Amino acid sequence: MDFVDMSDGELEDTVIGHAGQLAAQTCTFLDALREFDTRGAWNGVNIRSCAQWLSWKTGLSRRTAQDQLRVAHALADLPHLHDAFAHGRLSYSKVRAVSRVATADSEPELVDIALSSTAEQVERLCRGLRTINRRGAPDAAPADFTARWNWDDDGTLRVSMRLNPVDGARFLAGVVRSDYERTRTIDDPDVPAPPESPELPGSPGDSGLPTDLWRNVPSNIAPAVIAMSDIACDMIDVPETAPGAEVLIVEDSATGDAHIDDGPPLDTHERDEARCDAIVRAVRVQQGAVLAWGRRRRTPSPAQIRAVFMRDRCCTMPGCGRTRFLHVHHVAFWSHGGATDLDNLVLLCGEHHRRLHRDEFSIVPTAPQQFEFHTAAGDLIEVAPPIAAEPRFRPDRTTAPAAILPNWGGEKLDLSYATDVLTHIWALRAREKAADTTPAEAMAA
Repeated sequence: MDFVDMSDGELEDTVIGHAGQLAAQTCTFLDALREFDTRGAWNGVNIRSCAQWLSWKTGLSRRTAQDQLRVAHALADLPHLHDAFAHGRLSYSKVRAVSRVATADSEPELVDIALSSTAEQVERLCRGLRTINRRGAPDAAPADFTARWNWDDDGTLRVSMRLNPVDGARFLAGVVRSDYERTRTIDDPDVPAPPESPELPGSPGDSGLPTDLWRNVPSNIAPAVIAMSDIACDMIDVPETAPGAEVLIVEDSATGDAHIDDGPPLDTHERDEARCDAIVRAVRVQQGAVLAWGRRRRTPSPAQIRAVFMRDRCCTMPGCGRTRFLHVHHVAFWSHGGATDLDNLVLLCGEHHRRLHRDEFSIVPTAPQQFEFHTAAGDLIEVAPPIAAEPRFRPDRTTAPAAILPNWGGEKLDLSYATDVLTHIWALRAREKAADTTPAEAMAA
């Protein structure tokens, strides 16, 4: 289809129409995925879950696959949401948000709001409802604690954390202790004097929180967090096969360029500082370390183990991706004459290592440090299976061209008002069910 010759209006209609088609087809896809998972058709020699299979076979990230699987199963119990989704009237973003909070009783109102709101407003509303539900539940589960990190484009590390109150207090206490240790001078005592009890606000019998509870927490906690990391690296021993537990600097001996292993490049000052750090293992390209022991040694050396980890990163079985409790395996068994060389070593998780020795699959070298995996029947296990639409796939002609457009006129979302109205409606409905009365009688009650 040539979009260049279309007018602006025709191109707009095309984009909107395809968005509706995508929504409808995504619903069909999730229905098929739910049935696929229910049957357990994803079971295989190297597969532990449907989400893992979906990530491997369709090229999705593991997190996206898990999210789609959750939505697929939620839609089975939400007919109103499913109907709007199947007709291309709701986008996947809206459906994903509503499916987190909707129940059989609450979904009609939530679907109506989703049809008349932007995706951002639906997300905000559902987050607000989740907060209300957690606070109102008598046996609410404790809040999850998460921490995320990523390397930014400028080479810095960005970290965000969300901790429950107790763990948050423990973290801040650790920051205070680490900051004390970091800033201690030669004149400071080894053991600080116990701090005075903080004054409580109000009368002596008042049980309120002290006003200066966190007064010793530095506003910039980055140095203290780094000190905490140094303490952990100094005090906690780890096995050689523990990726990420040490700082690896990859340096080219020819050019002098250096970078964090699997991370950003370092400038000259950062590289020189890293060389002076006791916890850093500098790995130089063309350094000449012994990485081929042949038949002289069965157990890989620390340098070989590090090189295998830097090459493979995770279990090499296609579709696995595990990064913990890994084994360095001889492709040609040592007992069968295999050498302890990088060309004969791969990483396998414990599960796939056992399956390999049970002859459930095999590994075949294809080139220096390159390997293929085959099923017991000899079929190739593909690392990244191709995605191809079946010839029978056709767009759904029943989806209206403008189905995806919301009935939104630009109004702002009054979150407090919206949540109050919804919770009142649902509470009224619950009383009606409990008393089996008419709405008027329930209101009077």
